[in-house]
Amino acid sequence: MAAAGGGTRFVVAPKNLRGYHGLSLDAYGALLQGGPDTMPQVLVRLLADHGKPDDRVAHDLWRKTLHTQYAAEPFVAFREVHRRAFSESFTRFGIRGDVDVCIDEAFDEYRHVQAYPEVHAVLRELETNVPMAIVSNMDTMVLLDALHNNGLSFTFIVTSEEEQRYKPSRSIFQRAIRYLGLPPENLLHVGDSYIEDVVGPTSVGMGSLLLRRSGASGDPAPKSTPIVSDLRQVRRFVRRSWG
Repeated sequence: MAAAGGGTRFVVAPKNLRGYHGLSLDAYGALLQGGPDTMPQVLVRLLADHGKPDDRVAHDLWRKTLHTQYAAEPFVAFREVHRRAFSESFTRFGIRGDVDVCIDEAFDEYRHVQAYPEVHAVLRELETNVPMAIVSNMDTMVLLDALHNNGLSFTFIVTSEEEQRYKPSRSIFQRAIRYLGLPPENLLHVGDSYIEDVVGPTSVGMGSLLLRRSGASGDPAPKSTPIVSDLRQVRRFVRRSWG
C-alpha cells in the first residue's frame, strides 16, 4: 500500500544534471480513470430519476462548482467541497436527495476506479531510474484506497488534505519538490488540467506536461503547451530529455 507523505529525500544531484530525473503525477485523469472532475454516477442517477438530462450543462456545473471551492479561502475540506457541489446541482435542477449519502457514494466511486491500461507497465519501467510522487486534489485515505485497489504504490504522496491547499497552489508542488529531493528544473509534473497541472508546477520552476487522453475534455490550454495522450508518451518525453 502506498505511504502518504514520507520524509524528505536528501539527494546530492550531480552538477549540470540534464533533463528530467524525477516525476510527479496527478492521480485521477493521468493514472486513474474517472475521479471528481467527472460527475458522480449517483448524481447522474438522480438527474434521470427527476427527468433531467445528463447533459453538458450539468457536467459543467459540477466541475465549475468544484473548482470554485478549490480556490476558496480559507481552505474548504474535500467533503465540504462535495456538499456544496451537490447542493448547487440540487438547487439548479430542482432535484432532491440525501447529500451525505450522495457524498459517501461519490467517495466510494473514487475508491474503485480503474487504472488506465498502460499505467502499470510504464511505471515499472520508470521507477528504476526516476523517483516519483503523486500530487492530487483528493483526500488522502480515498486516494490510498484507489491506488491500493489497483496495485499501485508510491513512496511520496502529496494530497490537498495534507497540504490544506488545492492545486495549483505553489505550496503543494513545493512539498513534492522536497520529497523528491531534486532541483525543480529536473522535475516533471504530469496531469490533465492546464490550470492545476501546468500553471501550478511551472510557477515553482518545474517542467510540465498536459495529459489529454482520447475523448477527454478539460480547461483550455495555449497552443504552446506540450500535450501527450498517455503515459507511454510521458516515458518517451522523459528519456528524450536526457539527451
